Formats: sequence, structure tokens, C-alpha cells
Amino acid sequence: MKFVRMVKSAPDVVKADGTNLGMMPARAMKYCEPLITASRQGWYVYPPVDFYLMWTGSEVLYRLGSDGDWTLLDRLYLTDFVEDYREACPDGLKDYYPPFLDVFPEGDIVQIGAGYSLIGDEGQCHWVRGPINLPSNAGYDCFEAMIDSSWFCSPLFINVKLRKQDVPISFPRHRPLMQVVQLPNTVLPKTVIAAPEIAEMENVPPEFWQSWARGYDKRNAGRSGSYASEQRRINTQYVDADSSG
Repeated sequence: MKFVRMVKSAPDVVKADGTNLGMMPARAMKYCEPLITASRQGWYVYPPVDFYLMWTGSEVLYRLGSDGDWTLLDRLYLTDFVEDYREACPDGLKDYYPPFLDVFPEGDIVQIGAGYSLIGDEGQCHWVRGPINLPSNAGYDCFEAMIDSSWFCSPLFINVKLRKQDVPISFPRHRPLMQVVQLPNTVLPKTVIAAPEIAEMENVPPEFWQSWARGYDKRNAGRSGSYASEQRRINTQYVDADSSG
């Protein structure tokens, strides 16, 4: 996967490392491997500029930086980016530049560009979502999306629904706007969804209770982090198997 910086002011893309930018609780870092594993998937992508949005109930206003004027948002292009794009692109593509902000017909939904495009690996897609396990912004919700980047090249953006009315919502360059996770594109086809198999507790086979007992003993053996230590050991086996394959 390759990120193409299209807006010069866009911060570097950062690999998620499971620490949640240093905000992961110490006990979780030591003992909660499932939380760490989820948090370290993919890459953090940040806004290219500091900006604010405000939903009035009927329209969206925007402000660039902390001292800018509030302006009605329809579709916003970053002037410096447009000039840089026109200089860099081949002839015939001079008008193919994307907006930075775009309001949807629903009114309170805004598409935010990250200032990057993405070149996916063969057989891979990317999942765009809000940052995993980072404190969420109470002012908006992120819509998640999955794109087959192995063939489709487009600007990297995320759609957000503004939740608060008449309150400025901050989007600072130092806080991740999205987390991009690469997945195999076999997850994309819409397949027939089979109903889940549900077994009643009194009807499960003995193997279930054997596994249950092993898990219970590990959780209650008086040694914190037993799952974490065992899973980290197993992870090395996964890596070795992948390398040898």
C-alpha cells in the first residue's frame, strides 16, 4: 500500500502501533492484548489543515484555522493544492482535482479529504474508519467505508455526520482523522449470509467445556496477562508460518 501526498501541508501518515498515541492505559498495554491488537491495525491519517465545522440546523459553516472567518460551506477547494495539482498533473487532467470539504444533500453530512490518494496492493482493499479505541469526538460520527484500492484510485476521504448544533467542532492536524486498514479483497463480495448457528448451553459438545475450562483457568489463575503472553507466543508462530509460506 502506498499513500500519495497530494496536499503539501498534509501530515505524514503514521503506522498505528497499539499505544493509541500514548493514551492507552498502562494496564491495558501490559495485559489486554485484544485491545492492543485492534488498535495497531493500519495507519493514522490526519487532516491537511486545522479547521472547524459548525452545523446550524439548516447549513454547515466552516472556518480555517482558529482566527478565520465563519463561511457558508458548499464545496471548498484548498487554493494552494489546486495550484500544485495543476502544475504536477499531466495535460488533460488539469481539472481533475478534488475538493477538501463537500456538503452532502442531507445537510449535516460532510466529506473531508485527507490530502492523500492511495495505491493499493494487488488483491487488497482498504477500510476507512474513525480511529480505533481513541476517544471519540462528541461533535461528529464517522461513516466507515471499504474501497477496492487494488484497481480504484481516488482521493482518500471520510464522511462525517455532525451531531452538535451551533457548536464549533474542531479538526486539528495533530489528531488522526481516520484509520486506514488494509484487508484482502475477498471480504468485498456480497455473499449469501448464512444464519448463525446457535447452540443452547445444555447441548454443546464436551470440547466446548474443555476449551471453556482452559480459558477460565487462565483468566483466574492469579497471574494477570495470561492471554496476552500466550497470544504473543502464538503470534510468533503465525509470523514464522507466513514467512516460510
